[in-house]
Amino acid sequence: MILAKEIFTRYELKHVVDSKTYTQLLRALEPYTKKDAHGDKDGRYTISSLYYDTITDSFHHERMFGQNFRQKLRLRVYNDTSLDGKAFLEIKKKHKKLVNKRRTLMKLGDVYDFVASRQALGDDLPFEVSNPQILREIDFFKNLYRLEPRLIVSYERQAFQTINDEEIRITFDSNLRNRRYDLRLEGGSYGETYLDPDFYVLEVKLMGRMPLWLTRILSEHRCGIQPFSKYSNSFYTDLMMAEKKKIL
Repeated sequence: MILAKEIFTRYELKHVVDSKTYTQLLRALEPYTKKDAHGDKDGRYTISSLYYDTITDSFHHERMFGQNFRQKLRLRVYNDTSLDGKAFLEIKKKHKKLVNKRRTLMKLGDVYDFVASRQALGDDLPFEVSNPQILREIDFFKNLYRLEPRLIVSYERQAFQTINDEEIRITFDSNLRNRRYDLRLEGGSYGETYLDPDFYVLEVKLMGRMPLWLTRILSEHRCGIQPFSKYSNSFYTDLMMAEKKKIL
C-alpha cells in the first residue's frame, strides 16, 4: 500500500477514547463516512515509524516544554516491508495547532544510507526519490541537528474519510507499542505496549472547518481536544500503562 500525497497542511485534532466510546463512535460516524480504500475491508492497516532525534532528544523536549513550534523527522512504512520496499521519509512541523508535513518516497534501504551520511547531497542524487526538493530540505535538517535513529513506534490504524469531503480523515489508532532496539523497520512492528489496549487514539485531520454533524458527534461523546504525541508518550511506557489516560 502506497499513499502518494507528499505535502500536507492541516489541523490534527486528537482525543483518547476507551473501547466503549470507540464502538459508539463507529456507529454514529457510519452514515457520514467510508472506509479508507488503502486498508483492508474494515479500513485497517499497520503503521511503523522510526523517529530520529538528537542525542539529547531535543524534539521530545520541545513537546514536553510546551513550545508552540515543534518539529520531528521520521521514517514511515505501512504493513510489512523489506529493504527494497517503499518508505516515506518526512519532516513534520507544528505551530500551535497547524501541522505541516513534507515527505518523499524512497526505498527503505536507501533511506538508511542517506540519513547515516553526514555529507551534503550533491547535484546528482545517488538513489531514486519521488521529490528531490523535499529530500534536500531533509538533508539540511538532519545534518544541522546531527540526527540519529532513536526509537520505533508501531500501531494498528483504522481509517475513514467523510463521504462529502475526502480531505477530512478520521482515524482510530490502537495497540501502540515501541522499541529502542533493532531500529530497522524491516524487522517488523513488534515492541512493548505503552498505551492500555482498552484505549484508542482518535484523530480528526482536516484543512478547514469541521462539519456540524462531526462537531455534534464528538460533543455528544465528550471528545474534546487532547494533545497526544505518540513519540513523546512512548518515553513513559510504565506511567501510561499504570494511569491508562496519561496524556502529554
